Amino acid sequence: MRFSISTLKTFTLAILEKAGYSGEDAAYFADSLLFANERGVDSHGVTRLRTYAKRIASGVVDSHAHVKVTNDSDTFLAVDGANAMGVIICRETLDLCIERARRFGSCFAAVSHGNHFGTGAFHALYGAERSMITVALSNTSPCVAPTGARTAFLGTNPLAIAFPSRKYGALVLDMATCTVAQGKVILAEKEGKKIPLGWAVGPDGSPTDDPKAALQGAMLPFGGAKGYGISLVIEVLCSVLSGAPISKDTRSFWNDFERPQDLGFFLGVMDIAALLPLELFLDRVDEVFDRIKALPKAPGVEEIYLPGELETLHARRAQTEGIELGEGVRRDLLQLAEEYGVPTSLLDG
Repeated sequence: MRFSISTLKTFTLAILEKAGYSGEDAAYFADSLLFANERGVDSHGVTRLRTYAKRIASGVVDSHAHVKVTNDSDTFLAVDGANAMGVIICRETLDLCIERARRFGSCFAAVSHGNHFGTGAFHALYGAERSMITVALSNTSPCVAPTGARTAFLGTNPLAIAFPSRKYGALVLDMATCTVAQGKVILAEKEGKKIPLGWAVGPDGSPTDDPKAALQGAMLPFGGAKGYGISLVIEVLCSVLSGAPISKDTRSFWNDFERPQDLGFFLGVMDIAALLPLELFLDRVDEVFDRIKALPKAPGVEEIYLPGELETLHARRAQTEGIELGEGVRRDLLQLAEEYGVPTSLLDG
Protein backbone atom coordinates (compact mmCIF):
# COMPACT_ATOMS: atom_id res chain seq x y z
CA MET A 1 0.00 0.00 0.00
CA ARG A 2 1.27 3.46 -0.89
CA PHE A 3 1.35 6.41 1.48
CA SER A 4 2.27 10.00 0.75
CA ILE A 5 5.38 11.30 2.47
CA SER A 6 3.37 14.00 4.20
CA THR A 7 0.91 11.41 5.56
CA LEU A 8 3.69 9.27 6.99
CA LYS A 9 5.44 12.28 8.50
CA THR A 10 2.25 13.49 10.18
CA PHE A 11 1.66 10.01 11.58
CA THR A 12 5.28 9.59 12.70
CA LEU A 13 5.27 12.94 14.50
CA ALA A 14 1.99 12.05 16.22
CA ILE A 15 3.48 8.81 17.58
CA LEU A 16 6.68 10.56 18.65
CA GLU A 17 4.73 13.27 20.48
CA LYS A 18 2.72 10.64 22.37
CA ALA A 19 6.01 8.95 23.28
CA GLY A 20 7.33 12.27 24.62
CA TYR A 21 9.30 13.74 21.73
CA SER A 22 8.30 16.89 19.88
CA GLY A 23 9.70 20.05 18.32
CA GLU A 24 12.34 20.65 15.65
CA ASP A 25 14.53 17.75 16.72
CA ALA A 26 11.59 15.33 16.46
CA ALA A 27 10.77 16.65 12.98
CA TYR A 28 14.39 16.20 11.89
CA PHE A 29 14.38 12.68 13.30
CA ALA A 30 11.12 11.88 11.45
CA ASP A 31 12.74 13.15 8.26
CA SER A 32 15.59 10.67 8.79
CA LEU A 33 13.16 7.74 8.95
CA LEU A 34 11.26 8.85 5.86
CA PHE A 35 14.54 9.51 4.06
CA ALA A 36 15.25 5.78 4.34
CA ASN A 37 11.82 4.80 3.01
CA GLU A 38 12.03 7.31 0.18
CA ARG A 39 15.31 5.78 -0.94
CA GLY A 40 13.93 2.24 -0.74
CA VAL A 41 15.92 1.36 2.39
CA ASP A 42 12.79 0.22 4.21
CA SER A 43 14.74 -1.68 6.87
CA HIS A 44 15.77 1.69 8.36
CA GLY A 45 12.48 3.53 7.88
CA VAL A 46 9.15 3.62 9.72
CA THR A 47 9.36 -0.10 10.43
CA ARG A 48 11.64 1.03 13.30
CA LEU A 49 9.18 3.59 14.65
CA ARG A 50 7.82 1.19 17.27
CA THR A 51 11.26 0.57 18.77
CA TYR A 52 12.32 4.22 18.67
CA ALA A 53 9.04 5.30 20.32
CA LYS A 54 9.46 2.70 23.07
CA ARG A 55 13.03 3.82 23.72
CA ILE A 56 11.86 7.42 24.01
CA ALA A 57 8.84 6.61 26.20
CA SER A 58 10.90 4.39 28.51
CA GLY A 59 13.46 7.17 29.01
CA VAL A 60 16.34 4.92 27.94
CA VAL A 61 17.17 7.64 25.38
CA ASP A 62 17.41 11.26 26.51
CA SER A 63 15.49 12.82 23.65
CA HIS A 64 16.20 16.34 24.93
CA ALA A 65 19.97 16.05 25.41
CA HIS A 66 22.63 17.79 23.31
CA VAL A 67 26.26 16.95 22.62
CA LYS A 68 29.21 18.25 24.64
CA VAL A 69 32.80 18.67 23.46
CA THR A 70 35.09 17.03 26.05
CA ASN A 71 38.45 17.38 24.26
CA ASP A 72 39.29 19.95 21.59
CA SER A 73 42.35 20.14 19.34
CA ASP A 74 40.77 22.37 16.67
CA THR A 75 40.60 19.69 13.96
CA PHE A 76 39.96 16.64 16.14
CA LEU A 77 37.23 16.59 18.77
CA ALA A 78 36.13 14.20 21.49
CA VAL A 79 32.37 14.53 21.81
CA ASP A 80 30.02 13.21 24.48
CA GLY A 81 26.73 12.32 22.80
CA ALA A 82 25.02 12.58 26.21
CA ASN A 83 22.70 9.66 25.33
CA ALA A 84 20.77 11.89 22.92
CA MET A 85 18.99 10.57 19.84
CA GLY A 86 21.64 9.26 17.47
CA VAL A 87 20.40 11.33 14.54
CA ILE A 88 20.61 14.52 16.59
CA ILE A 89 24.08 13.63 17.89
CA CYS A 90 25.28 13.28 14.29
CA ARG A 91 23.77 16.57 13.13
CA GLU A 92 25.15 18.56 16.05
CA THR A 93 28.58 16.95 15.78
CA LEU A 94 28.73 17.50 12.02
CA ASP A 95 27.77 21.14 12.52
CA LEU A 96 30.74 21.49 14.86
CA CYS A 97 33.03 19.76 12.36
CA ILE A 98 31.80 21.82 9.40
CA GLU A 99 32.44 25.07 11.25
CA ARG A 100 35.98 23.94 12.09
CA ALA A 101 36.63 22.64 8.57
CA ARG A 102 35.78 26.04 7.09
CA ARG A 103 38.57 27.46 9.26
CA PHE A 104 41.11 24.65 9.24
CA GLY A 105 40.32 22.55 6.17
CA SER A 106 39.04 19.45 7.95
CA CYS A 107 37.73 18.24 11.28
CA PHE A 108 36.92 14.83 12.72
CA ALA A 109 35.17 13.75 15.90
CA ALA A 110 35.18 10.62 18.04
CA VAL A 111 31.81 10.36 19.76
CA SER A 112 30.82 8.40 22.87
CA HIS A 113 27.46 7.76 24.58
CA GLY A 114 25.57 7.46 21.31
CA ASN A 115 22.36 5.76 20.22
CA HIS A 116 21.45 4.11 16.93
CA PHE A 117 22.24 6.66 14.23
CA GLY A 118 19.84 5.38 11.58
CA THR A 119 20.75 5.64 7.90
CA GLY A 120 24.39 6.60 7.39
CA ALA A 121 23.64 8.26 4.05
CA PHE A 122 21.41 10.78 5.84
CA HIS A 123 24.42 12.10 7.76
CA ALA A 124 26.95 11.82 4.94
CA LEU A 125 24.69 13.79 2.60
CA TYR A 126 24.16 16.44 5.30
CA GLY A 127 27.83 17.36 4.96
CA ALA A 128 28.02 16.82 1.18
CA GLU A 129 25.18 19.29 0.69
CA ARG A 130 27.43 21.83 2.42
CA SER A 131 30.30 21.16 0.00
CA MET A 132 32.14 18.83 2.36
CA ILE A 133 33.48 15.35 1.80
CA THR A 134 31.80 13.62 4.74
CA VAL A 135 32.42 10.41 6.63
CA ALA A 136 29.99 8.81 9.10
CA LEU A 137 30.81 5.56 10.93
CA SER A 138 29.20 3.80 13.88
CA ASN A 139 29.62 0.64 15.88
CA THR A 140 26.44 -1.21 16.82
CA SER A 141 25.28 -3.91 19.19
CA PRO A 142 26.94 -7.26 18.42
CA CYS A 143 25.41 -9.33 15.64
CA VAL A 144 28.27 -10.18 13.24
CA ALA A 145 30.65 -13.10 13.57
CA PRO A 146 34.29 -12.41 12.69
CA THR A 147 35.52 -14.64 9.88
CA GLY A 148 36.10 -18.10 11.33
CA ALA A 149 33.89 -17.55 14.40
CA ARG A 150 30.31 -18.70 14.83
CA THR A 151 29.22 -16.22 17.50
CA ALA A 152 28.63 -12.49 17.17
CA PHE A 153 31.30 -10.09 18.35
CA LEU A 154 31.23 -7.10 15.96
CA GLY A 155 28.33 -4.87 15.03
CA THR A 156 27.05 -4.22 11.53
CA ASN A 157 29.44 -1.25 11.81
CA PRO A 158 28.08 0.85 8.93
CA LEU A 159 30.24 3.03 6.71
CA ALA A 160 28.92 6.10 4.87
CA ILE A 161 30.94 8.51 2.72
CA ALA A 162 29.53 11.26 0.49
CA PHE A 163 30.80 14.12 -1.62
CA PRO A 164 29.12 16.59 -3.96
CA SER A 165 28.97 16.42 -7.74
CA ARG A 166 27.22 18.75 -10.14
CA LYS A 167 25.71 16.65 -12.89
CA TYR A 168 24.63 13.55 -10.99
CA GLY A 169 24.00 14.89 -7.51
CA ALA A 170 26.00 13.92 -4.46
CA LEU A 171 27.65 10.51 -4.57
CA VAL A 172 27.05 8.53 -1.40
CA LEU A 173 28.39 5.14 -0.42
CA ASP A 174 26.35 3.73 2.48
CA MET A 175 26.88 0.14 3.51
CA ALA A 176 26.89 -2.17 6.45
CA THR A 177 30.06 -4.21 6.82
CA CYS A 178 28.00 -7.38 7.10
CA THR A 179 26.52 -8.93 3.96
CA VAL A 180 23.33 -6.94 4.52
CA ALA A 181 22.10 -4.71 7.33
CA GLN A 182 20.52 -6.72 10.14
CA GLY A 183 17.43 -4.56 9.75
CA LYS A 184 16.68 -6.44 6.52
CA VAL A 185 16.56 -9.71 8.46
CA ILE A 186 14.28 -8.13 11.06
CA LEU A 187 12.03 -6.79 8.28
CA ALA A 188 11.94 -10.24 6.64
CA GLU A 189 10.82 -11.76 9.94
CA LYS A 190 8.10 -9.11 10.26
CA GLU A 191 6.93 -9.81 6.71
CA GLY A 192 7.12 -13.61 7.15
CA LYS A 193 9.72 -14.03 4.39
CA LYS A 194 12.85 -16.16 4.01
CA ILE A 195 16.30 -14.61 3.67
CA PRO A 196 18.94 -15.62 1.10
CA LEU A 197 21.57 -18.11 2.17
CA GLY A 198 24.87 -16.35 2.82
CA TRP A 199 23.37 -13.52 4.87
CA ALA A 200 23.66 -15.19 8.26
CA VAL A 201 24.24 -18.35 10.29
CA GLY A 202 22.00 -19.90 12.91
CA PRO A 203 22.94 -20.54 16.55
CA ASP A 204 24.95 -23.63 15.55
CA GLY A 205 27.01 -21.68 12.99
CA SER A 206 25.32 -23.26 9.96
CA PRO A 207 24.00 -21.13 7.05
CA THR A 208 20.27 -20.38 7.35
CA ASP A 209 17.45 -18.85 5.32
CA ASP A 210 15.23 -18.50 8.41
CA PRO A 211 15.29 -14.92 9.75
CA LYS A 212 14.38 -16.10 13.26
CA ALA A 213 17.34 -18.47 13.33
CA ALA A 214 19.56 -15.73 11.90
CA LEU A 215 18.56 -13.35 14.69
CA GLN A 216 19.47 -16.04 17.22
CA GLY A 217 22.78 -16.66 15.43
CA ALA A 218 24.98 -14.11 13.70
CA MET A 219 25.25 -12.05 10.55
CA LEU A 220 28.22 -12.63 8.24
CA PRO A 221 30.71 -9.97 7.12
CA PHE A 222 30.55 -9.03 3.44
CA GLY A 223 33.40 -10.39 1.34
CA GLY A 224 34.59 -12.73 4.05
CA ALA A 225 37.85 -11.62 5.65
CA LYS A 226 37.84 -8.29 3.78
CA GLY A 227 34.55 -7.20 5.33
CA TYR A 228 35.70 -8.47 8.70
CA GLY A 229 38.85 -6.35 8.42
CA ILE A 230 36.94 -3.18 7.49
CA SER A 231 34.47 -3.77 10.32
CA LEU A 232 37.30 -4.11 12.81
CA VAL A 233 38.88 -0.86 11.61
CA ILE A 234 35.53 0.91 12.11
CA GLU A 235 35.28 -0.66 15.57
CA VAL A 236 38.60 0.87 16.61
CA LEU A 237 37.76 4.31 15.19
CA CYS A 238 34.35 4.36 16.88
CA SER A 239 35.05 2.75 20.25
CA VAL A 240 38.75 2.83 21.08
CA LEU A 241 39.22 6.50 20.11
CA SER A 242 36.07 7.72 21.84
CA GLY A 243 36.21 5.50 24.91
CA ALA A 244 32.86 3.96 24.01
CA PRO A 245 32.36 0.23 24.66
CA ILE A 246 33.25 -2.13 21.84
CA SER A 247 30.27 -3.56 19.96
CA LYS A 248 30.33 -6.78 22.02
CA ASP A 249 29.71 -4.75 25.20
CA THR A 250 26.99 -2.41 23.92
CA ARG A 251 23.26 -2.90 24.52
CA SER A 252 20.55 -3.99 22.12
CA PHE A 253 18.56 -1.37 20.24
CA TRP A 254 15.72 -3.85 19.87
CA ASN A 255 15.46 -5.54 23.25
CA ASP A 256 17.07 -3.49 26.05
CA PHE A 257 14.76 -0.73 27.26
CA GLU A 258 16.42 -0.25 30.64
CA ARG A 259 19.99 0.79 29.71
CA PRO A 260 21.42 3.17 27.09
CA GLN A 261 23.04 1.59 24.03
CA ASP A 262 26.28 3.52 24.60
CA LEU A 263 27.49 3.41 20.99
CA GLY A 264 30.52 5.12 19.47
CA PHE A 265 30.60 7.17 16.25
CA PHE A 266 33.40 8.52 14.11
CA LEU A 267 32.31 11.56 12.08
CA GLY A 268 34.30 13.97 9.97
CA VAL A 269 34.34 16.43 7.10
CA MET A 270 36.90 17.77 4.65
CA ASP A 271 36.36 21.18 3.08
CA ILE A 272 37.00 20.78 -0.65
CA ALA A 273 37.55 24.52 -1.08
CA ALA A 274 40.53 24.36 1.30
CA LEU A 275 42.42 22.34 -1.30
CA LEU A 276 41.08 23.45 -4.67
CA PRO A 277 38.25 25.56 -6.08
CA LEU A 278 34.93 23.79 -5.60
CA GLU A 279 33.96 24.31 -9.25
CA LEU A 280 37.15 22.59 -10.41
CA PHE A 281 36.45 19.65 -8.10
CA LEU A 282 32.91 19.35 -9.49
CA ASP A 283 34.24 19.47 -13.07
CA ARG A 284 36.69 16.67 -12.31
CA VAL A 285 34.08 14.54 -10.54
CA ASP A 286 31.65 14.93 -13.42
CA GLU A 287 34.34 13.87 -15.88
CA VAL A 288 35.01 10.67 -13.90
CA PHE A 289 31.32 9.90 -13.67
CA ASP A 290 30.73 10.65 -17.37
CA ARG A 291 33.49 8.23 -18.33
CA ILE A 292 32.02 5.50 -16.13
CA LYS A 293 28.58 6.06 -17.61
CA ALA A 294 30.01 5.81 -21.14
CA LEU A 295 31.73 2.44 -20.59
CA PRO A 296 30.57 -0.51 -22.74
CA LYS A 297 27.74 -2.24 -20.90
CA ALA A 298 27.68 -5.91 -20.03
CA PRO A 299 25.01 -8.05 -21.73
CA GLY A 300 21.54 -7.25 -20.45
CA VAL A 301 22.64 -4.05 -18.68
CA GLU A 302 20.81 -0.87 -19.67
CA GLU A 303 22.53 1.59 -17.34
CA ILE A 304 25.72 1.74 -15.26
CA TYR A 305 24.79 3.29 -11.94
CA LEU A 306 26.94 5.20 -9.48
CA PRO A 307 26.91 4.38 -5.75
CA GLY A 308 23.71 5.78 -4.27
CA GLU A 309 22.23 6.69 -7.66
CA LEU A 310 19.50 4.04 -7.62
CA GLU A 311 18.42 5.23 -4.17
CA THR A 312 18.34 8.83 -5.40
CA LEU A 313 16.14 7.86 -8.35
CA HIS A 314 13.89 5.89 -5.99
CA ALA A 315 13.56 8.98 -3.76
CA ARG A 316 12.56 11.16 -6.71
CA ARG A 317 9.78 8.72 -7.59
CA ALA A 318 8.66 8.60 -3.96
CA GLN A 319 8.23 12.39 -3.96
CA THR A 320 5.44 12.05 -6.52
CA GLU A 321 4.22 8.46 -6.14
CA GLY A 322 4.50 8.05 -2.38
CA ILE A 323 6.11 5.31 -0.29
CA GLU A 324 5.16 1.65 -0.64
CA LEU A 325 4.91 -0.20 2.68
CA GLY A 326 4.46 -3.94 3.08
CA GLU A 327 1.35 -5.32 4.73
CA GLY A 328 3.27 -6.39 7.82
CA VAL A 329 4.61 -2.86 8.37
CA ARG A 330 1.18 -1.32 7.72
CA ARG A 331 -0.42 -3.60 10.32
CA ASP A 332 2.33 -2.73 12.79
CA LEU A 333 1.73 1.00 12.31
CA LEU A 334 -2.02 0.58 12.81
CA GLN A 335 -1.40 -1.38 16.01
CA LEU A 336 1.10 1.26 17.12
CA ALA A 337 -1.53 3.95 16.60
CA GLU A 338 -3.95 2.10 18.86
CA GLU A 339 -1.30 1.58 21.54
CA TYR A 340 -0.37 5.28 21.63
CA GLY A 341 -3.88 6.63 21.20
CA VAL A 342 -3.21 8.13 17.76
CA PRO A 343 -6.13 8.14 15.27
CA THR A 344 -5.60 5.46 12.63
CA SER A 345 -7.27 7.89 10.23
CA LEU A 346 -3.94 9.73 10.08
CA LEU A 347 -2.73 6.91 7.85
CA ASP A 348 -5.56 7.65 5.44
CA GLY A 349 -3.90 10.91 4.43
